[in-house]
Amino acid sequence: MNPAEVAALLAYAGELDPRTANADAEEAAAQLRRWCELLQDVPAVAVEGWDASAVVRRHIASSPWPIIAADVARPWAAHRRALLARHTDPRPAVDPDDDRAYRDAIREQRAAVATGQAAPNSTRQLTGGPAASVAARIGRALPAAAAEQLAEYRPVRAAREAAAAAGRPDALAVGCDWCHAPAGEPCRRRTLAPGAQAGTWSRRRTVHPTRTDKAAAGRRQESAA
Repeated sequence: MNPAEVAALLAYAGELDPRTANADAEEAAAQLRRWCELLQDVPAVAVEGWDASAVVRRHIASSPWPIIAADVARPWAAHRRALLARHTDPRPAVDPDDDRAYRDAIREQRAAVATGQAAPNSTRQLTGGPAASVAARIGRALPAAAAEQLAEYRPVRAAREAAAAAGRPDALAVGCDWCHAPAGEPCRRRTLAPGAQAGTWSRRRTVHPTRTDKAAAGRRQESAA
């Protein structure tokens, strides 16, 4: 911040907390010098929601102690570290064979992030698992040992995997004519617990027999075709 921005920040702090204001002009000038020295590397406003006036307001609203310049400088240091931690040095638009120019461009990028002039550039992450074509080549996402340990907590998934391993038809591939559960969803039954809301359902750990028969019939028709 430049001296004008620091003076405006001090005036704002004095308006919210009169203890910060100085009636003596000499003391006010000394306070301004101290704040300018400590906040010379702190921007008034920067990317990712940084606002020095908001920091002042939060401190005065939450702390019984009068605000000092360090109460603004420390939050900015933490904000700056968070920005740099998310920055991954994207490839600059310079010739990578020009070693000096490449290093200078990287330094400029980091300096822009560190001073709040530019948002950090984070590496994109894969989400949602592999594509279907990739999944078909790599097989199951979990090792067999891990899947066995998780079977108790994933009964529906475990039942489908067991059926596939045994060569039985996948009952969840079709809808259930008994409880009207759609394809891909487990069978259900009405909740009979005391105090339960009328018309509520709970999931069954096993499928209705008619659903298994329906899946088997569908497999036979596919084989015949």
